[in-house]
Amino acid sequence: MKRSKRLNAPGPAERARTRAHMPNLSDHDLKQMDEAWQRHQSDETVRGLLARALDDLRQARDRLNQTPDNSSRPSGSMPPWQRGAGTVGDRAHDDEVPDDETGRESQRPDKPVGAAADSTQQPDAAQPAGQVLPDAPASDAQCVAAARVQAQDKAPGRAGRRVGAPGHGRQQKLLPTRAEEHRPSCCAACLLPLPSDGQVQAWSGWDTLEMVALSAAGEATPPVLGARIEVTRHLLMQQRCACGHTTRTRAVRADEDSLWPGVAISQQRLLGPRLAATVVYLCLRMRLPRRKVSELLLELFGLQLSPALIDQTVHQAARSVAPLEEQLAQQLERAVLMHADETSWAEAGQALWLWVLCCCHTVLYVIGSRTKEMLDNALSTAFAGTLMSDGYAAYRSRPLRLRCWAHLRRKLRGVAESTDQHGAQAGTAMLQVFDELIAAVFEARARLEHAPPVGAGQSAAPPALSHARLVERLRQLCEQHRDASHKALRDVAREFLNDWEVIVRPLDDPWLPLTNNAAERQLRHYVIARRISYGTRTPVGSHSVALLASIIDTCRLRCASATALLASAIYAARIGLPAPALPPIPADLANPNADRVEV
Repeated sequence: MKRSKRLNAPGPAERARTRAHMPNLSDHDLKQMDEAWQRHQSDETVRGLLARALDDLRQARDRLNQTPDNSSRPSGSMPPWQRGAGTVGDRAHDDEVPDDETGRESQRPDKPVGAAADSTQQPDAAQPAGQVLPDAPASDAQCVAAARVQAQDKAPGRAGRRVGAPGHGRQQKLLPTRAEEHRPSCCAACLLPLPSDGQVQAWSGWDTLEMVALSAAGEATPPVLGARIEVTRHLLMQQRCACGHTTRTRAVRADEDSLWPGVAISQQRLLGPRLAATVVYLCLRMRLPRRKVSELLLELFGLQLSPALIDQTVHQAARSVAPLEEQLAQQLERAVLMHADETSWAEAGQALWLWVLCCCHTVLYVIGSRTKEMLDNALSTAFAGTLMSDGYAAYRSRPLRLRCWAHLRRKLRGVAESTDQHGAQAGTAMLQVFDELIAAVFEARARLEHAPPVGAGQSAAPPALSHARLVERLRQLCEQHRDASHKALRDVAREFLNDWEVIVRPLDDPWLPLTNNAAERQLRHYVIARRISYGTRTPVGSHSVALLASIIDTCRLRCASATALLASAIYAARIGLPAPALPPIPADLANPNADRVEV
């Protein structure tokens, strides 16, 4: 009886292609091939092994050189210092990329693609740019120059409406539901007060859209849930004085600010404070693009708003809450424990960084370069508390620091899983000791939670004393491998020794946090937003994101309404009043020990 042939069985060609993507040498093979094993092999075996290793190296190098330009990799998968670089060949050279801790300024793509060092060479005047004479063979340099000129000619221009292009006005007709008159209070000529019951006449005005609850507070029990859009027609009135002068009321306008170019604050705006605060919350907290916010408002309320108007509203709200940034910084400086972290952020193709400084009740975001000066501008020397961070060198100037043990443990685990046999053995030993110290800290916390009252007995010794043997063992392993040939093992051993006093601080005080999760949780939301929006396009946009994110996340930590604070700040800025104060810090968060242990 013949066996039926499987239609979905892979053939020889498919099996060959599958084998081509698999490495010749596995991790298990590489761990056994140390120097002692190589010395006992014949020349024929070594040559065969070299051929297979070269095949693996070519495949690995091809995968390493894959970019969004030459493969199906997404654009967000590139490192931040390589996004927007010139050519694939430029990005492929690892020796031209500085260390992760320094050198960010030289990696920014300030020039467009194709603007290389030899751009000063001019083509022949008798020959059109980007063309080669048919009777003359084109050299490689001429081909590259022609392609470079064509790329420059096809480079996209600046986004936005061109100068002189026809504009577009509002097409949706609004029916006012109420009117509000703005009368002049005194004569502009003689400064005498004008009678409130005098005859006035409207000379200008505007309409404002505002979000209003269906039932006001205390109006109905239970309240009617929901909201509606109310249209208010603001009328600017003019009144004639007894002196014969006619005074006109004008809308309040804020002066121009050099820090906010192109962002005007005025009483004459289409969106009211509460509706503007809702739009900001949808863009920042809900991570909705401008066009989707426009679509949502049209779907729910039948309101037509352009993405440009929504973007202007976000920038105006950020300028309105700008005075609160100083309050955030001052309250952070009084914290006992602060968490700091940073992540990459793109601004029009420029590699910047989003910094976060947070405690249990306040969050402050800053977008800028990844330098020590940037940290010093955000966090002054008046901060006398403890700073929890990773191993970035910019934090080392702070006197009181904590190191995130989760970062250190991941590095030890990476060494333990290395293909180098000696490095894997040493990393496994260090990881085992480090895990025992972590368990000792949690055991000490459990004992302190159930400790007897003061005076009833002697308190248990901290892990630094009860597990002194483990601490000394870890230090010996670091001293032993600080000059190891394996780079990852050598780096992690030196990192432990350089920050030894900072790393072992939780062993003396078990209530100190072991991880930097507080800062990383705050950044996670905006990492997702960065992947959706690909960053910002202007310095004003970056400043707006940092400010509004700080206000929203601070309100969330203090269990306060972010939209209420935004609406109050927008209303105050439009009529020229000082910005409102931040919500009060809850009593349970004002406790100095409230943020000593991570949740």
